[in-house]
Amino acid sequence: MIRFSASTALLLLGFTFSACADTTPTRQDSAALSRRPNVLLVVADDLGYSDLGSFGGEISTPNLDELAGEGIRLTNFHAGPTCSPTRSMLMSGTYNHQAGLGAMAEWRAENQRGKPGYEGYLNDRVLALPQLMQDSGYYTFMAGKWHLGMQPSQGPQARGFLDSFAMLPGAGGHYDQLGINPRLPVIPYSENGIEAELPDNFYSTSFYTDRAIAYINKSLETPDQPFFGYVAYTAPHWPLQVDASYSDKYRGRYAGGYSELKSERIDRMKRLGIVAPDVVAFEGSGCSAAWEDLSTDERLEQARLMELYAGMVDALDDNIGRLIDHLKAVDAYDNTLIVFMSDNGADARPPSGMGMESEFIASKYDNSIENMGTSTSFVSYGSAWAEVGSVPFRLHKGMTTEGGVRVPAIVRLPGGSSSGAIKRGFSSVLDLLPTFLDVANAPDPRDQAVHESRFVPVGASLIDYLQGHVDSVHSNEPYGFSVHRRQGLQFNQWKIVRLPAPYGDESWELYDLEADPGETKNLAATMPAKTAEMVARWKEFAATTGIVVSEVSTRVPAECTGARS
Repeated sequence: MIRFSASTALLLLGFTFSACADTTPTRQDSAALSRRPNVLLVVADDLGYSDLGSFGGEISTPNLDELAGEGIRLTNFHAGPTCSPTRSMLMSGTYNHQAGLGAMAEWRAENQRGKPGYEGYLNDRVLALPQLMQDSGYYTFMAGKWHLGMQPSQGPQARGFLDSFAMLPGAGGHYDQLGINPRLPVIPYSENGIEAELPDNFYSTSFYTDRAIAYINKSLETPDQPFFGYVAYTAPHWPLQVDASYSDKYRGRYAGGYSELKSERIDRMKRLGIVAPDVVAFEGSGCSAAWEDLSTDERLEQARLMELYAGMVDALDDNIGRLIDHLKAVDAYDNTLIVFMSDNGADARPPSGMGMESEFIASKYDNSIENMGTSTSFVSYGSAWAEVGSVPFRLHKGMTTEGGVRVPAIVRLPGGSSSGAIKRGFSSVLDLLPTFLDVANAPDPRDQAVHESRFVPVGASLIDYLQGHVDSVHSNEPYGFSVHRRQGLQFNQWKIVRLPAPYGDESWELYDLEADPGETKNLAATMPAKTAEMVARWKEFAATTGIVVSEVSTRVPAECTGARS
């Protein structure tokens, strides 16, 4: 159930808090803190858990690392298994099975079509976060990926964003509007609900940053009006496209292969305190050939794919740095709650695409190694690198294992530094709506939801937890997910997952995440009573949230041979 913080009044009065429980709040003299804080939500697309320097990665991310150093890293923060389900939970505060994205619109099974919660867009049965923020007196804007409805009546302007420039579907090129398959040969964009074309010098990451900065400037035209901004970058989602000035910085960096990079990252994660010193990492799915079994040319190609990916993350960090610098320049930084997160785990999409995409891409793009990364190439980096990105967790995007749903998250509270604190308690995207409304001192949306017969937002405000006043946010509460015949449910440290072939046999698996966050030891056979208890919880959860499990298995990466470890 949604819970609001008792400390919001102190936050609004201009105190600065440390995330450490034994630290006393101190008075902040800035006059800017006398009004309600701005809220800036920044979402990366398909960013892996271990990609950022502050989470153990080798990629250059100084701006996000500095944000983490001033703020709080949430190492046990959860999203949905794929992009649009997560975004529906962000925008509604409810489960995606209630908000309209019980399955991605592109992958709905026939038995799901027409069912409540499977409309394929953010439905009207939920209260939309931007509308709630607008109703509370906030100027609301977004720039980037929407993926919550393609029709004008389903766009960001219809759900409470006063200004928006949005890519409507889930994927597209970073330099132009050329599509990804025959069904979507041109990528549609919308500006405030009106069809928009891209400028000649478009590059997604820098363009969305430019728009966000323009919207921030617009917010300043109304004195004392705070803003809620949502910057939904499409990087580093495929296609891997980035200026050579970024990707060439990593030439040769990945010549050692998957296992070498995985070991490097795990070592850094342990030193940083992101994972426990005795953590056991998931060894791998076996869906890709081992590095030593690749030919010289195959290794060069694989290394180049990772160089491009790293370059995209590097460029993303640069642009987030531009956003932060602008907030400082207009004296808004200290009065802004900043949340950064990824929408799901790293993506294992094969480099040449899947299904009809492969033929379309081969006919429209030049994916020679010399051309990779340009606007005329269209590649992704595959399951082996994705599993490195997910380390130490199991699998990747699209899966209900930790590698699919546990994501990096950074929070900087308004008014001061939290000295790089790390918070290990469970939290999720469902907690962000109540957190933002808490900071906004907004009315409790439960009253409105009940009055209008809409779903009540769930989750809890994170403010007391982030300030160190409480040790945890959730206890004895289920967190469940179901997408494309892949299900899961977490309850305290216990988790069950059910996966189709080649990743599982569609039977329930049981894991103790406290002892085994990498999900390396399936306890279902040795703990049948606990498994049965968790399955019963799943059934209750599925009935409560209206889950309709797909009757047919959906696509898995073509490169996966079915091996399983």
